[in-house]
Amino acid sequence: MGCRFIALNDGVDTIHKNNEMLVILKNVMNDLYARDTSSKIRAVKQSTFRTGKYVGCYAPIGYRKSPADKHILEIDPVTAPVVLRIFDMRLQGDSFRKIARTLNEEGVPSPRGFYYMAEGRPNLRGETPYWNDVTVKTILRNEVYLGHMVQNKTGTVSYKVHKQVSKPKEDWIKVEHTHEPLVSQEVWDAVQRLDNHPSKGRSDSDGEISLFADVFYCADCGSSMRILKDYRSRKRHEDGHYGTYKAYMCNRYGSGGKVACSMHYINCKVLTKLLLLDIHAKAMLAQNSPAVLKEKNLAQKNAASLEQTKALQATLAVVDKRLAELEKLVVAAYEDKVKGVMPEALCVQLMNRYEDERRGKLEQRTQLTAQLEATQEDEQATDEWLAVIRDYAQLEELDRPTLLRLVKRIEVGEKYEIAGETHRDIKIYYNFVGYVEL
Repeated sequence: MGCRFIALNDGVDTIHKNNEMLVILKNVMNDLYARDTSSKIRAVKQSTFRTGKYVGCYAPIGYRKSPADKHILEIDPVTAPVVLRIFDMRLQGDSFRKIARTLNEEGVPSPRGFYYMAEGRPNLRGETPYWNDVTVKTILRNEVYLGHMVQNKTGTVSYKVHKQVSKPKEDWIKVEHTHEPLVSQEVWDAVQRLDNHPSKGRSDSDGEISLFADVFYCADCGSSMRILKDYRSRKRHEDGHYGTYKAYMCNRYGSGGKVACSMHYINCKVLTKLLLLDIHAKAMLAQNSPAVLKEKNLAQKNAASLEQTKALQATLAVVDKRLAELEKLVVAAYEDKVKGVMPEALCVQLMNRYEDERRGKLEQRTQLTAQLEATQEDEQATDEWLAVIRDYAQLEELDRPTLLRLVKRIEVGEKYEIAGETHRDIKIYYNFVGYVEL
C-alpha cells in the first residue's frame, strides 16, 4: 500500500524486509497478551460477583457504600424514603410516567442529583437532573431492594470491542440476602404483578386509579369490570351537594349491550364490605385454627392433601428401602457366582431380574419425588399466605396497597333468584393460594 511503519521502541522499520516477520510476531503476541489479561480480569470480576460483593461506581439510590467496605451496601437514610415512596405510589396504581412527573413537580432530586449532592460537587457532566419513566421502572424491577445482589447484567462485546451490551438473563449472577432489604417480599410481588396488569380503569378526571382496577372481572365473560358513577344511590349532603357513589359493571356489556353480556352491576361500597368480611373471616381462622385452614385449602386445590402427602412419604421410604436391598442382593449374587456356589446361568437370571426391578423402582421414585415436590410447593405457598392474612383480622379500611398485597383477582356473577331470594356468586382469589372456600 506504499505505507512505511516505524516503531522506535521496538526497532522496527518496514522498509527493511527482515522486519516483517518481527512485526507479525509481535502483533500476535500482543493480541494473545490482551486476550489473556481480559480473561483474567473477567474471572476476577465474576468471582467477586459470586461472593455477593457489590461492584459498581455508584450505589443504587436508597443505598450507600459502607465506609468499612465499599463492596457492601447499607441503607441510606436520605434516599431510602424516596425509594419506598416510589414503591408505594406504584402500589396505588400510578404509572411509571406519573410517578416520575410527580417527583419532578415536587422537586425531588434524581438519583444522579442525590449523588452529586452527597459528593458536594456540581454536575459537570451534564447528566439529567430529572426523573423519567425508565429510571422509575429500573428501580421497581431492581432486586437489590429485596436484599439480593444481581450483577453481570452487562459486558463488553469482546476484549477488542469495549462497547457495553446487555447479557441474557441466564448469564446474570444472583446472590441472595447480601444486605438489608428496603421492601418486603409481599410488596415486591404485588408491584411485579402490576407489570402484568397495567392499570387501565380510572375513576375521576384527576386520573386517580379506582380501588379494584385490574383485579375485578366478570365471572361470565371474563371481561374487566368498568367503574361508573352510581347515580341511583346519590344523597344530598347538608351543604346541598350530592355525594358520589361509585359502582362497577361489566365492560363488555358497557361496550356491546345485552347481546354481549349482562350488566353485573355492583356498588363499590357493597363490594368493599363483602371483601372485608371475607378477609376478616379467613384472618381469624388463620389465627385460631391455621392447621384446619391449611388442610382445607390443600384439599380444595387439585393437590395432595396432608394425608396423601404422608402416604407419598411412606411409599417413598419403602421404595428407598427396597432399592438398598436390591443393591445388596446384586452384590451377594455376584459373590456367590465368584465362589462357585451359584451357577453362572442362575446368577445372570437373578441379575436381570434385580435390574428390571431396580429400574422400575427408580422410575417410581422419580414420580413420587415429583409429586412430593409439587405438594411441598403448595404447602409452602399456603404457609406464606397464612402468615400474611393472619395480620388483617382487625382491618377496618381497605386501600389499594392492602388489596394488591392480599388479592389477585375477584370475579362477580350476575344476580339470580332461588325461592324468591336474590343471590349472587362472588369469588375472591388470594395471592399464593387462589380461591379459598370456607
